[in-house]
Amino acid sequence: MANVGYIISRELRRKGIDVDLLMNKNPASYSDPLVFDPELKGKYPNWIKFYDTSKPFWKIEIVRTMRNKKYDLIHAHVELPIFAYVSRRPYIAQVLGSDIRELAFENSLKGWLLRRAYKKAQAILFYEPLDPHLLQELNLNTGIHIPVMWDTSFFKPMKQDMNEFQNRFVIFHPANLDWRLKGNDILIKGFAKFVDFHPHSKLLIVDRGIDSKKTHDLVNSLNFNKDQVMFVKGPLSYSLLLDYYNKSDVVADQFVLDGIGNIGAETFSCEKPLLTYCTPDTYGELYSEPPPAVNAHTPDEIAKQLEILLDERRRLQVGKEGRIWMLKYRSPEVISQKIIQTYKMILDNYPIKNIKDKVEKW
Repeated sequence: MANVGYIISRELRRKGIDVDLLMNKNPASYSDPLVFDPELKGKYPNWIKFYDTSKPFWKIEIVRTMRNKKYDLIHAHVELPIFAYVSRRPYIAQVLGSDIRELAFENSLKGWLLRRAYKKAQAILFYEPLDPHLLQELNLNTGIHIPVMWDTSFFKPMKQDMNEFQNRFVIFHPANLDWRLKGNDILIKGFAKFVDFHPHSKLLIVDRGIDSKKTHDLVNSLNFNKDQVMFVKGPLSYSLLLDYYNKSDVVADQFVLDGIGNIGAETFSCEKPLLTYCTPDTYGELYSEPPPAVNAHTPDEIAKQLEILLDERRRLQVGKEGRIWMLKYRSPEVISQKIIQTYKMILDNYPIKNIKDKVEKW
């Protein structure tokens, strides 16, 4: 999902670890390494293996691949721990969002299988602040906090031609249009309050998601000037996404779940201020310092924070703090060492408490 497995595999191979990646033969564009990594030059490396969900026995093929004795350990993401459990090979589970928040608590066969897979995993890697509480609800004590590795060499600050947005205060909103999970409507209402006093501001909305029509209807009902809100057809390629991050003054993510996700990591990496719902104490138990997000949860709070971010010096300061935080806590160098140490200690049969103490204090 979102090339998380690809980035881990690539970085571990650079460290000399013999890793293969198993992925869907027909990935969504945002989960396709060819779209993400220009260094591949349009060709998958031979260490990427595929399963084909268009074929009738693709599930059996996944299990068969996992059972190959060349693999000492399986690092299974999202729903793939179910297959790792069926394979009866040593594995760790990586949770990445709705898998642990929703599917693991479903009263369904798949929900039961995922819970069973978590229970039998040698370890469960998590990164969100809510995850330890969810694991506790599932009576699981094998969780290890390892943040998701992010490619800080691709997502980085770059100078852009700004003629398109000359003399405009630009807020970029790349989040999926799903009001229940992202609170896109909260942002739009907050921007409406703000733009009344700062009419030369511009909100760029990536147009993708189940609530696209509702979002267009809301924008039309608020009577913005025609150049104050612009819809950008999504999903965006990674190169276009990088361009828009660097052309914006502020990046607005989501306003429902307390924390930062992939958009937050990309924003920090590009040295841009991140406007999102992330309270200062959210990550208190996971990091020695909180991520430097600009916190807002309501339309009034959004308008107020945008007012503060009109100050260019403030934006530059917040942006620099974000990249420094990413390099310190979530860079490929830091996270790859944590993952390698976890693999080694699991294969050497260390108790989970010892692994947790060693890796989380790295």
